[in-house]
Amino acid sequence: MKSNILRKTGVTKSIIAIVLFAATLVGCSSDDDSVANLGNLQVQLELAAGLSDISLEGVDVSITNTVDNATLNLTTDATGAVTFSNISVGTYNIVATSTTDDYQLSGTANNVSVAIQETTQTTLEVNATNFNAGLVIKEVYTAGSGYITLLKDSFIEIFNNSSETLYADGMYIANVFGGSGASGDTPLYSILTDTDYVYTDVMSQIPGSGTDYPVASGQSIVIALNAINFKEGSANPDGELDNTDATLEHYSIDWLEAQGRTGNSFFELDNPSVPNMTNTYMFEGTNFFRLSLPASVVLVSSEASFGDSEIVDYTATGSTTTYKLMKISVDLVVDGVDILDNSASAEFKRIPNAIDAGFTFLTEDGAISYTGLSNRRKIDETATARFGRTILLDTNNSTVDFEAINFPDKYGYNN
Repeated sequence: MKSNILRKTGVTKSIIAIVLFAATLVGCSSDDDSVANLGNLQVQLELAAGLSDISLEGVDVSITNTVDNATLNLTTDATGAVTFSNISVGTYNIVATSTTDDYQLSGTANNVSVAIQETTQTTLEVNATNFNAGLVIKEVYTAGSGYITLLKDSFIEIFNNSSETLYADGMYIANVFGGSGASGDTPLYSILTDTDYVYTDVMSQIPGSGTDYPVASGQSIVIALNAINFKEGSANPDGELDNTDATLEHYSIDWLEAQGRTGNSFFELDNPSVPNMTNTYMFEGTNFFRLSLPASVVLVSSEASFGDSEIVDYTATGSTTTYKLMKISVDLVVDGVDILDNSASAEFKRIPNAIDAGFTFLTEDGAISYTGLSNRRKIDETATARFGRTILLDTNNSTVDFEAINFPDKYGYNN
């Protein structure tokens, strides 16, 4: 009896040993299978053509499994590389992003396959978008080039600082009202103290239904007072402008006469070959699209709308003349440049700091009329080298961004 019990016990122990051994084998097989079903993904970032001087270190890279949407995140090393180790085999979508004060870096790659127990290497191209990219005022010319043309040859130039085509349809150009700092002037904001607005006495709108006035990347449009060739008949043609290449011109005589007002055929000369701006506001004391001398100008969003509720009265201290001005919310201003009389005119700023923290001028002594001088935005050398296309300075400070040049430079920066 005892012998039978021992024999049965021996069998039982043998069975247990076999089961445990089998379980161990199964466990090892499971672990091996788990390892066998993993792989590695190495991502190397590279800059898109035309870009330079952009660090690829510290860029966020995320991969998302296309089956279960599981996502992993890492940041690149100094070479712009990152490795995701021991990840499930399958296909992944990759996104790389980085944001600095100057630009947004991004790139994507879809359906990248990771194989079993292999390291998949893929190169991901990343592009960069510079901030403050959009339509900017490139040049304002109001000084006049001679006594014959007087100030008839003035123009405003709008430049596309972005990498894609933008449309100027519906945007407004406004002359910003206020003394520039010449003797006897009154600071505008000492009377109209709400700096949430700029104030205009003359404003017009770019026509079009949305896609009529495209501005390609690195290109510009010119809005002239008169799209006339002032070289013709001039004794000094090299010192005059040919504005027949303007995109648009101002012409308000018909518009004024329709209101029972009188236009100014001396200063406004219609060129039927060049489309006219749409007149939107002109104070009754003005009879043509008059820019101040010197002119502070704002470019206003096409989303803006104006009515009688935006009209305010302005009467300078000691004056009996009241101007009715249209106020424009700073939130609607796309860009602006404050051009004052001279370097000591800071208290006469016409544009709030939220739009232009500084101001520019033509000459130290305030010489303005008939000099041929023009205010032009500078090139951003760093961004231009980085992005491989012309980009203009846009620090929202015209003291930094603009310079006075000896003669206008229409279309001078166009790529």
